[in-house]
Amino acid sequence: MKEKMMRIIVAVMLTLLLCSLTLLAGAASKNDWKNTAGCYVWTESSQYNNGVLNIKPLGDDKYLYELKVMRGSEEEDSAEEFVTAGVFEINEDGDGIAEVDYQNNDTVELRFVLKDKSITAYQDGPLPLDVQGEYRFNEDSFDVSEAAAAALLAGLPEKQTGLPEDVDDYKLLYAEEPVDGWFYQLTALDDEGEVIAKFLVAADLSAVYRNDKEDEVSLIYGDPINMLAAKRAPLVEEDELEGPAIESGELEGDEDAPDLPATAASELSPLVTVAPEEASLKVGERTRIVASLPGCVGYNVTDLRSSNSDIVKVDGDVQLLAVKPGTATITGKLLLEKGEKAFMTQITAYEPKLEAPNLPANLGIDEALKLEAYVVGEADGVTPEWSVSDEKIAVIEDGKLIGKADGVVTVTAVHGEMKSQWPVAVGTAELPVAEDEEENEDDDDGFGWLTIIGGIIIIGGAAFFFLRRKRK
Repeated sequence: MKEKMMRIIVAVMLTLLLCSLTLLAGAASKNDWKNTAGCYVWTESSQYNNGVLNIKPLGDDKYLYELKVMRGSEEEDSAEEFVTAGVFEINEDGDGIAEVDYQNNDTVELRFVLKDKSITAYQDGPLPLDVQGEYRFNEDSFDVSEAAAAALLAGLPEKQTGLPEDVDDYKLLYAEEPVDGWFYQLTALDDEGEVIAKFLVAADLSAVYRNDKEDEVSLIYGDPINMLAAKRAPLVEEDELEGPAIESGELEGDEDAPDLPATAASELSPLVTVAPEEASLKVGERTRIVASLPGCVGYNVTDLRSSNSDIVKVDGDVQLLAVKPGTATITGKLLLEKGEKAFMTQITAYEPKLEAPNLPANLGIDEALKLEAYVVGEADGVTPEWSVSDEKIAVIEDGKLIGKADGVVTVTAVHGEMKSQWPVAVGTAELPVAEDEEENEDDDDGFGWLTIIGGIIIIGGAAFFFLRRKRK
């Protein structure tokens, strides 16, 4: 009997041991959590019921989370949304534990269990919407709400933010509008409503800047690498984006335009741009290389180089000088705290000159042409004083050039100190051939005669040798 009882006890102990080993084998370790950054999607998501879980490691076994869920009904064609964010810590069992304060200071516990590429969320207590379920990894990048931005600040060490350690000793206010489509602006106030600090939190939580003063923006967390590489402003609504109108994935007004994805409008240009203040520069004038960054983040420009210093040359750290007409490519580096970006841009150097783009080489008799002119390097057209060399051949009336008789006339335009002239042939007359064209024609004629003479010599020589051979 005793022996039988002993066998039962041993069997039970072995069973418990195997169960424990199985549980331990399935449980995640603290190291497993270190590679969980990214966006996770609820496995039961549908049109009216879905959920997203964003995870970002903060160090010291702390992780920022944001849960965004929607629950609704297809029959009623309606849905509710709920967002909550905070910081959880990994316990000895390898689970993430967070507490959410909700209604009348009731605390709801959230537990996150990691297994392979999935995180399962459990909630102990009521929330506006149920957030429980399995969330499977979807992608590395994500954009978050103001709630997650505030949670990130609360999760950072006091020495970085300068905020009181107890979150009850201050409150965070969100700005109504994001900053340049990339940052959330948060202001920390004490119990008396005095400003403690101001912060810029990146939309993807990759960086936090403190900006108590607009001209003093300092990095306190992360780095600007994602901002420098971003191709869009995630916090800008699509109808606010500048660029070509897009309808059904095609550019309006161009039937031959390539098909574009619906999100192409948000990817037309980089978030951070570097360019000269003046893309067209008058010879002898200077311009600077400047950068456009969200939130007035400070920067330096280095390693400026010109592809052609005879046209545009580097003149100082960030200045460029136009030397002679032409276009040059400028390259360099944009340096930020903990980040840099190589750039390339172009500058066109020009000399002011009057041009008449629609003036023809030939004008018919009684034909009237409206005269137009512009100055190279200026955006708007100008109205110069027009004149002709011979009013028997052509006249100018009410800003129009009118042909009168056969012949060649010189049209002159004067604007300030600038003066330009163009020959125009009227009626059956033709413009005189330029000297270089005459030389080319002479060369062509000479080449033609050489070809003919050479052909005669070859044919004659062949005939001579043929007849001589026949006689022999």
